[in-house]
Amino acid sequence: MFGSNSYLGLTNHPKIKEASKKVIDKYGTGCAGSRFLNGTLDIHLELEKRLTHYAGKEDAILFSTGFQGNLGVLSCITGRNDYLLLDAYDHASMIDGCRLSLSRVIKYAHNDIYDLRHKLSTLPEEAIKVIAVDGIFSMEGDLVKLPEIVSLAHEYGANIIVDDSHSLGVIGKNGAGTASHFGLTSEVDLISGTFSKSLASLGGFVAGDHNTIDYLRHNARSLIFSASMPPSAVASVLAALDIIESEPERIVKLWDNTTYAVKLMQEEGLITLI
Repeated sequence: MFGSNSYLGLTNHPKIKEASKKVIDKYGTGCAGSRFLNGTLDIHLELEKRLTHYAGKEDAILFSTGFQGNLGVLSCITGRNDYLLLDAYDHASMIDGCRLSLSRVIKYAHNDIYDLRHKLSTLPEEAIKVIAVDGIFSMEGDLVKLPEIVSLAHEYGANIIVDDSHSLGVIGKNGAGTASHFGLTSEVDLISGTFSKSLASLGGFVAGDHNTIDYLRHNARSLIFSASMPPSAVASVLAALDIIESEPERIVKLWDNTTYAVKLMQEEGLITLI
């Protein structure tokens, strides 16, 4: 089923459906408020702790959608005299977040490390510079050149945010994403993601260090002025994480299917990236 984002086939898993039903009986269908009012339940905090561990970071924060996560972070993480550097093929949520920022936005050619180096070399040394990239690019399906980007970030004093929406449940230890795949989790400052693909639900998150996450909690407008994730969606993600961690064969099967599909396409003369 090439039209689905349910990479691991979990949207009809009985354990996930049962978890969702149970919390509806306990909490109802929604919180009817933002996280700062009545929109924080114990399961929201539980999921944030799980995602902190899963992403390998110090802290994590939930957003109502993955789109809102990128929108909230990139619109407020830098200031008027700072710079946001975008891959030309980044997801629309990253592009729109940068449009709302007061910072200068610079695009570089898709996955072109030489162009990124050139753009970084022209920027003031003292300015804050954030490189925002997809882990797996949403339209092309190719993998970001993260090791090279990390090297440039060290050289030019830049920070990195990786959107792992299309990488979670696909690559890395237990499907933890791009930074995990490359062994560079400690080198990436922020990791964002969505729950609407491998995690069989709806919502999003951003993981990073304590101070940055706390800053986002009080400055990301798409968090502050939005209703929180409904309890059923939170419970679905928690159950999905349990399944992904306890059934690693699902990721193996995903790659078996991918290899098989690519083989058939290539036999028909189609040009593929892998």
